[in-house]
Amino acid sequence: MYLQDKQKYNEFVYISEEDIHIKHLMLDKMHFSIRQIARIKKNDDVLTINDKPMPKNGKIKKGDILKLVLADEKNEYLPQNKKLKVLYEDEDLLIIDKPPFTVVHPTKSHQEDTLLNYIEYYFEQNNINSKVRFISRLDRDTSGIISVAKNSFSHYALSQGYLSNKIKKYYTAITNSTPKEKDGVIDAPIYKDGDDIKRIIDPKGQAAITYYDVQKASDNFSIIKLLLGTGRTHQIRVHLSHIGCPIIGDELYNANYDPALLNRQALHCSDLEIMSPRSEKIIKLHSDLPNDMQELINKLKK
Repeated sequence: MYLQDKQKYNEFVYISEEDIHIKHLMLDKMHFSIRQIARIKKNDDVLTINDKPMPKNGKIKKGDILKLVLADEKNEYLPQNKKLKVLYEDEDLLIIDKPPFTVVHPTKSHQEDTLLNYIEYYFEQNNINSKVRFISRLDRDTSGIISVAKNSFSHYALSQGYLSNKIKKYYTAITNSTPKEKDGVIDAPIYKDGDDIKRIIDPKGQAAITYYDVQKASDNFSIIKLLLGTGRTHQIRVHLSHIGCPIIGDELYNANYDPALLNRQALHCSDLEIMSPRSEKIIKLHSDLPNDMQELINKLKK
């Protein structure tokens, strides 16, 4: 088992509960991927057993302590100082409440003033010599909870590996109208047609599933809570538009877009349930609606 008081973002300390080959211990008990284990030999990572070099037979005995120290990684982008609202942090995870109008990852035309630049600075100030790896991303104008892995191990575990299906992300949207049913499932494939950034519903597309529950219904708007079953680009925006309930402020998918109401899509990642890889602790987090969405609700009530 992992020795909880010994863990760091780049240090993995595990006491074996049986006689076992080190490779099998790391695969089956510590939950490293085969690729990650292969990289240990190529990188400057240091693996020891009871503070001594790994035995030639590659075996570990019950009660032995394996320690893996990952090599430092260099920043890929310019670190920039901007205060982050940190909702949770441990040796594997950094979870942030992202404000609207913040680009998550640099692009060719937008290399600075992104969330990644700000996290690079946070890492630098906290002596975290690792790359910034997003477990999930949000559109520039979508606000709310976003998760970052502090090492390659946790990124793999939560984005592709044994914990990837344990993540639950809930969103809150404010729409122009109300679905026919109070709750339900939107199961419609999403397709990217050509170079256009806009997605459409098309049988040629990727399978996409969104669960919804109407929290409040009024004559001129609804507040809908949504749970992603899949993670396609623009999924919630496309799906809500598809059922006749486009998100207020969505210039791309709402034919009645009115910037006077809100100058971005009224979509917020409000709740997250995630398991931290080493402790296997379930973390539940909530983010209140930002001011602009709350003000929109107040405006629509009048």
